[in-house]
Amino acid sequence: MATIKDVARLAGVSVATVSRVINDSPKASEASRLAVSSAMESLSYHPNANARALAQQATETLGLVVGDVSDPFFGAMVKAVEQVAYHTGNFLLIGNGYHNEQKERQAIEQLIRHRCAALVVHAKMLPDADLASLMKQIPGMVLINRIVPEFEHRCVALDDRYGHGWRPDI
Repeated sequence: MATIKDVARLAGVSVATVSRVINDSPKASEASRLAVSSAMESLSYHPNANARALAQQATETLGLVVGDVSDPFFGAMVKAVEQVAYHTGNFLLIGNGYHNEQKERQAIEQLIRHRCAALVVHAKMLPDADLASLMKQIPGMVLINRIVPEFEHRCVALDDRYGHGWRPDI
């Protein structure tokens, strides 16, 4: 498997120049862009997403925790979030919490370890205090079907009680 050093050697430029081209820096000249692109194609080189995530402290990945992906409600949620991820140039990682406090926590921690840029979480069993602590640490975390005090602006939930008594005017 080709490395960034192999690309630099073949293109006749420095590793820093290859990095600038990969990251679309305005400091990279057009000649460097052409040479690096040609070398990358010749070597079938693909940038290392893990190295990029380490350098940028984030990935182009969104994380989603659902109760159970086999449930039609959560299947529809996965599809909707995946479509948003796709249209924004992101990839989606999914964790199942199975309505179990320990499994919900493990799924969230795993997505954090993968440095997801944002998390969409349906956690039915985790205590509010745990979720609040996580939300303080992760600015891109949104809760589904759950309202946690102090983070209402990052919670999406239906008002089932209001909806039960509501009738459309026809």
